[in-house]
Amino acid sequence: MPSRVTLIYSHSRALRSLILVMALAGATAVTISGCGGTPPSRSQVIEHSAQELRDAVSAKVTDENRRAQLLQIVDEMETRQQHFTQDTVQFLDGYRKLNADYDAPRAAFDQLFADYSAKRTAARDAALGLHFRLAAIATASEWDAISKAESKLYKKAIAARPTEDSSS
Repeated sequence: MPSRVTLIYSHSRALRSLILVMALAGATAVTISGCGGTPPSRSQVIEHSAQELRDAVSAKVTDENRRAQLLQIVDEMETRQQHFTQDTVQFLDGYRKLNADYDAPRAAFDQLFADYSAKRTAARDAALGLHFRLAAIATASEWDAISKAESKLYKKAIAARPTEDSSS
């Protein structure tokens, strides 16, 4: 027959295990319920990705002057991504309105597409210019982390941009 001390010790150990399991289950429930919430907005996705790029710059660039220059470029990248996303929303809204109008002339569609194409070309040229400004200021050893974060920013911004199927 186990002694009283052995029983208390085993109960105490079982109680600690139970508390640990309950804590993990609670943390899992909170995490899962957080995943089922509202997805982030396009603007939030771009902000978050730009912040990841800022974090990469801040972590890798030790020279204060270059870091400040790079962070200004990141701010401009974020602003331009936000504007282009808004341009895309406006284009899709214009397209839906024209499409709903049976009598809308072809010239109106042509103009809508031409305007959006010009904005898209300008956004692409600006993004390319910002990319090369980043690369010109960063060193080769800093570039690996910065380029990965930059790629992630554009990938997430593109994924967050509205499409014909999702305008929200």
